[in-house]
Amino acid sequence: MLRSVLFVWGMLLALSSAVLQAEPERRFQAQQGMLNLAGWSAAQPLTLAGEWRFAWQQLSDGSGSHDWPLFIMPSTWDDGGRAGYQYPGQGFATFVLDIQGLDPDIQWALFVPEIATAFRLLINGHEVLLGGQVADSVTDFKPYRGHRWVKLQPADDGQARLVLQVANFRSHSGGPWQPVLLGSEEQITHRFGHHIIYEAVVMLLLLLIGLLLLLEHAVDHKDRTGLWLGLFTLMLAIRLGTTSYAPLYWMLHIDPPWVLHMRVIYISMMLSPVVLFAWLHSAFSRDFSQRSRNRFSLPFLLSSGLCLVLPPSGFTALLWLFGGLLFLAVALSCWVLLRALFLGRRGAWLILPGTLLLGAAVVHDVLLNHQMLSGQYWSPLGFLIFIVSMICNFLLNRVWARQEIVRLSEQLQQVNRELEQRVTERTQALAEKADALQNANQQLRVLADVDGLTGLLNRRALLTQLNTLRQWQGSVAVLLIDLDHFKHINDGFSHAAGDAVLAAFGALLRRLGRDRDRLARLGGEEFAVLLLDCDAAGAEIFAARLQQQLRQLEIAGWPQIRNLTASVGIAVANLVDVDGEALLNAADHAMYEVKHSTRDGYKIASGYSGRE
Repeated sequence: MLRSVLFVWGMLLALSSAVLQAEPERRFQAQQGMLNLAGWSAAQPLTLAGEWRFAWQQLSDGSGSHDWPLFIMPSTWDDGGRAGYQYPGQGFATFVLDIQGLDPDIQWALFVPEIATAFRLLINGHEVLLGGQVADSVTDFKPYRGHRWVKLQPADDGQARLVLQVANFRSHSGGPWQPVLLGSEEQITHRFGHHIIYEAVVMLLLLLIGLLLLLEHAVDHKDRTGLWLGLFTLMLAIRLGTTSYAPLYWMLHIDPPWVLHMRVIYISMMLSPVVLFAWLHSAFSRDFSQRSRNRFSLPFLLSSGLCLVLPPSGFTALLWLFGGLLFLAVALSCWVLLRALFLGRRGAWLILPGTLLLGAAVVHDVLLNHQMLSGQYWSPLGFLIFIVSMICNFLLNRVWARQEIVRLSEQLQQVNRELEQRVTERTQALAEKADALQNANQQLRVLADVDGLTGLLNRRALLTQLNTLRQWQGSVAVLLIDLDHFKHINDGFSHAAGDAVLAAFGALLRRLGRDRDRLARLGGEEFAVLLLDCDAAGAEIFAARLQQQLRQLEIAGWPQIRNLTASVGIAVANLVDVDGEALLNAADHAMYEVKHSTRDGYKIASGYSGRE
């Protein structure tokens, strides 16, 4: 079922693959173990596909091969290959192809892609190329990695017998699953050098980009987007540098053990989506939550663990499962970016095309690994395009952030200029109020009547302050606040929870209030705020801000208590004309009107008299 789904997605990719990697003059295919090249132009390398002679569990020089059964190349010999055989993955075999019509004036060469997992090539009875060590037992067998090429020396009559001995005792599947290419020496060497340099350049670009992003994160620890993007880029560089032509090994002059080599390939393949999901969460947290990231990362982490503990024959047998997981990772990433694009998230339009191209490359290569397509890997180009799109998005976000900083800085400068002007205008008025405020502050420092739970003034202390400020030359606002449904908190969670809510609300009032404002707890869940030099508009702004932050208030030790609301009554007057207790009562009446109607709101009192 999984292969069917992959094949449906890969149909369009197969069309593109046929165009980009067309095999010219496809009529030249092996039939009955023979390939006649009479009339072949040799303008491009030719894929030696078709019917080869095949001998299972034999390491032969090709003698008597005319009686051998036919094998459709390229393919593995197990049931997962397209040749139609169902032999065990571990074993050995010999493949024979007779070629006729080779132009003796051309210096021929063969390109032999990596074969699972050791091979020996003979041409006209002479050994010309080895990959590892072919043997009929696991004790004498030695696997290898990487692509090879060799000169082909045909006989004088233009004939060449290719004998390919293949053995596998480590991987789940064995056999030449990629096509051997025939061409002139110039074509083959050019192709080989072109691909290895191309992959090396792409790998170096990925390494450089990844290191620069990690350096950028080291300078700015707050934004983790660069960290995950850098790690993902390095993961792709490792993956590219250790597969196919393995430019990383070539550049570092190392030849790691085959088992380690396979673990690096598979683990880097399965860890890449984990880092990609982390980047998606960091860049689009509103569309891809932490919980989703952890849930979707778990199968890939478990798969990486299997690749670490199982032998190669074990984790290579799970290639179909790993391919399906990669398919789901691509689909999930595209879905998140499509949703982000639909919701107008910044930068999604730039990343989505690169992700789609990377997804096409991943699906193409998965199909290639399952022998459902033939050709070259698309991953190097897909990696590069994807990383370039993400880097462009990353840099654009930095530019947008700097522009926002400049805009906010200009606004701040304008506000500072306005504040300086207002400060100059009000300096004289503040000087007149300084004596009254100083007297009130002196009494406040002496006053010990504070609420023990919240640290706010109690009712008597607030009334004392109102009487002390009778000569205050300016408008004041009194806010009477009652926490909604507070009894449900005490009954549902305990009085300890209620005390925690009251203490947290008192702390919220202290954060919102100014130094000269007076904050009090009148009793139970009732609070009062006295705002000096505040009109009705300012009181409404304070009430709205208070209710907004109250809904977002988190109660330490009680995370289940959230979305708190309050009913607020507001009374605004001048204390020279209105008695403080009357002002407090007016705010109290307004608060009860809110509490008995909608709750979670505020109302300004009206229609009350002055000093009684």
